[in-house]
Formats: sequence, structure tokens, C-alpha cells
Amino acid sequence: MPELTLLEPTVLTGLIQKYVAPPENVGSSIFSRRDYPFATAKWDVVSGNRYIAHPTMPNREGKIVGQMGIGTKTASFIYVREKKVFEPTTLRWLREPGELARANAEACVTRETQDLNVRLERLVDLYCWQSLKGTITINEPDIKATVSMGLPGTHTPMVGVSWSDIAADIIGNVKAWKQLIANDTGAAATDVYVNSVVLGYLWSNTAIKAILTDRYKEEYYRTGVITGFMGLNWHVVDGGYVNDSDAFVPHLDDTELIMISKGVPGAFILYEGLSADEDAPTSHTGKFSKSWESKDPSARFVLVEYNFLPILIQPEVVVSADLVHV
Repeated sequence: MPELTLLEPTVLTGLIQKYVAPPENVGSSIFSRRDYPFATAKWDVVSGNRYIAHPTMPNREGKIVGQMGIGTKTASFIYVREKKVFEPTTLRWLREPGELARANAEACVTRETQDLNVRLERLVDLYCWQSLKGTITINEPDIKATVSMGLPGTHTPMVGVSWSDIAADIIGNVKAWKQLIANDTGAAATDVYVNSVVLGYLWSNTAIKAILTDRYKEEYYRTGVITGFMGLNWHVVDGGYVNDSDAFVPHLDDTELIMISKGVPGAFILYEGLSADEDAPTSHTGKFSKSWESKDPSARFVLVEYNFLPILIQPEVVVSADLVHV
């Protein structure tokens, strides 16, 4: 038996599931997490429309209305399984009697499991951003895969004049993309995500200077968000991750803008799939964690496992724009 109750699988899994994603993980915060107790993810892709109902005479049968345009997509889950080995000092704390040793051991277990969870949530955030851009790409030495979210070509536009040009028609571009989302979904665009360099293009743009008042600038410098500009909430995302070459990789670069509508319920879903670990409870979905001891060499392992996939139920709620004209 584990020396700490905290190391029992049910308790350890509960601890992992209580951890929340870091606040800088903006991409994953857009998606709602949902249990999906099947081995392969399958979902309906809904196409919105703006058709209206038709009048009829009383006492007549109802007119048949076709279902919304629905397609089906299937994909494997993204599977993550990582573990840590505790140092000899922690093993000694685990075995020693007394409250001080116990507190030290629990603090170490909590710290290391939090680190595993943060690593995992960074990966979730990365694939949420990729989903919003239209395609998830996995390029690992032992696994390579792509999952298309089905964004229509009109929802991945390229600007006519690069936004870095102070004469670019930024206002016209934004209006056109807002109208595109409204036409295709019946919902108003609500949020825009760019990095700080792209936001700088707005400050410098000749046409925008006259309307981007000091109130907007003050709000941005205070909160990192501009609310209500052109009827949208502008979020500045400079976050990213460090790859195995110790290079920082941003989620959004200087050429990218993502516009979405949050007015379509259930459009952004993060499926949490079944655990693949044989020690997990039957039909367990979401994160799973366990701990075990090796006798030779003497070591204590803690593992975190997760099966997930961020998907777009209605891809037309997203515009993923290229801000550089080639």
C-alpha cells in the first residue's frame, strides 16, 4: 500500500482533476469540456442557415423542414501519458513517521503532480488554438496525424493589403468577417484574438487612429483586453510554449487573427475520452493518475494520463485570417 493516502489512485486522480488550467491558457478557456465515453471521437458538424419559416393555412398539416446541414467527422483522441520519478529524499519522507515528514511528502507529491498537469494543460491549449485555426497537427517522432475541423475556405481569408501597412483597410476587413459569421450562423461575432504586434497595427493605422480613443488604450494597458471596439472584444494573446529546442513558440504570430462568435451554444467542445490505463475505473473519462513503487532501483513513480480532442461543432463561428498579403 502507498505510504500516503494521497498516493492512492482515486485520491491522486481527484487531486489532478481539481487542478485548473493556468489563466494564461486562453485557447482552452473557449472550449467546454465534455465526457465522451467511447474509444473514438465522432461528432456532427452543423452548418448554420438564415432561412425563415413559411406561413400556411389553419387545419393543414405542417410543412416539412429539412434538417440543418449536418456532416459527421471521426477522429482518434489525442493521448498523453507522462510520469515522474521521485527523488530519494521524498522516498525517505514517505517512509518516515511523524507529521513533518508527512507534510513534506505531501507537498512534494502536490508540486510534482501540479507540474505534470501544467505540462498537460499547455498541450491542451496548443491544440485548442490549432482547432480554432482549422487543423490540428501532431508531429512527434512516434506519432504523426492531422485532424481537419472543416473550416470553409471563406472562413480562412487573406487580406488584400497587409495590416502592417498603415493604409490597410482594417476596418473593412473586420466588418466583412463579422458579416461572414453573421450570414453563415445567424449569430454575431463577439471576440477577436491577436498578439500585441497585430494590436500595434491598429494603433498605427491611419483610419483607426481617429476612432481608437484613449479610453481603449487605457483599458488595454490596464486589462490586456479592449471591449466593444467595432462591436468586438479584442484579446491580446502573447502566450505560447517552449519546445524541446528551448525555443519559444507563440500560439498566435504576427500574421494571424482569430474571430469567433460565442453566441452559438456548444460550438466549441473539448471531448474528454476514456482512460486507456488498465488500473483506471471502468468507463473512466478525463484525467487519470496513479502511483507505484519500484524495488530495484528503489523509486516512486507518479503518472498522469489524458485522452482528449478539441472540436468545432459549427466551424462557421470561426474566421481564421491571414493578415499578410502575398
